[in-house]
Amino acid sequence: MVASLRERAEAYVMNLERVLAQLPDLPASDRARRYASDARYYLLKGDLITSIVCSSYAEGVLDAMKDARLASFDWNKAEEQATVAVAGTWDLLHPGHVKLLEVASALGKLIVIVARDSNVLKAKGHAPVLSEDQRLDMVASLKPVYKAVLGRKDEDPVATVAEMNPDYFVLGPDQPYSEQDLEEKLRSYGAKTHVLKVPEKFSAPGFMTSSSDIVRRCASLESSWKKRGD
Repeated sequence: MVASLRERAEAYVMNLERVLAQLPDLPASDRARRYASDARYYLLKGDLITSIVCSSYAEGVLDAMKDARLASFDWNKAEEQATVAVAGTWDLLHPGHVKLLEVASALGKLIVIVARDSNVLKAKGHAPVLSEDQRLDMVASLKPVYKAVLGRKDEDPVATVAEMNPDYFVLGPDQPYSEQDLEEKLRSYGAKTHVLKVPEKFSAPGFMTSSSDIVRRCASLESSWKKRGD
């Protein structure tokens, strides 16, 4: 079967990351890392052609390093699929959630961390609409998800991710964390995870991108139903 454009873009990015993790810090490898970083960025944006072009540039630099005996690696040994993690409440699932999971799963096997009820209450000041077990079951049933797990109770969420030590941790556009700060904190726990952030919300006419949007829509519909006597 001929691979789709997305499958090719995903494979190139994952292969590059595996090889770059084996290389010493040299000026030439830094250039390859920059191209690879651009390839990841455009893959997350959905610009698959640009992502593949950036990957090709990175591969050219790496092959030149190999020919000059500045680096030694085997492309074939880098093909193992990466692991990817995302974390959140996942209450009142909406299309924005699904798009984020689709983007994250493009990087490898996707593991979703579902926040515990007690931690949601502590962080947001209110309990989620759906219980942690229901949220876990819903997320686990989604096509992009390889596995869904409950986070630990009353624990530093960064410690939970560090314990999993995925190749990538993907932040949604609304999650208020700096990629660099979070990656440094993960490193302090001994993890080697790369942190990526989806740069902007997905948008389209009528596209729901937050649970608050759903709540407001339901309240509006309920008000109109009451007026009509439904």
